[in-house]
Amino acid sequence: MMFSAKRVFIITRPVSRDELLTRMAGSLYADGLVKGSFCQGVLDREVVYPTGIDMETHSIAIPHTEFEHVVATGFSVAVNQAGVKFHRSDEPEQVVKPAVVVLMAIDQSCEKVAIIQSLFALLGDVAQVNKISGNSPEDIAKLFTESITTR
Repeated sequence: MMFSAKRVFIITRPVSRDELLTRMAGSLYADGLVKGSFCQGVLDREVVYPTGIDMETHSIAIPHTEFEHVVATGFSVAVNQAGVKFHRSDEPEQVVKPAVVVLMAIDQSCEKVAIIQSLFALLGDVAQVNKISGNSPEDIAKLFTESITTR
């Protein structure tokens, strides 16, 4: 299952970016979707290629790493109510506090461009992001399942 309520986190207390990503990666690992090397791959990549995205009305982050760390495609989602900071992808010296963080684990069989386009279609809409931010983990997983395509 690409999206699961077990892998949706509502972050209400301050944690570091690395703590958040480690927790999210751990949920993917617990479900057998990624290898043990996935978490470190995500953390290492985030330092070199930050994933915070300023959408003008809001911000998001879409961290990921290379497919060799992935067993099967899956996602973890965090609603960032605690203001965890991510460096911006376009201006790495700047930080954003993404409303939603989507950790992607994409295997070779999926079309990465299609996934990213469908993520941007969903998360580029501030009304949808606000809806996500107020939903339960079950409703968030359902919305992502209905909205994200892998082909």
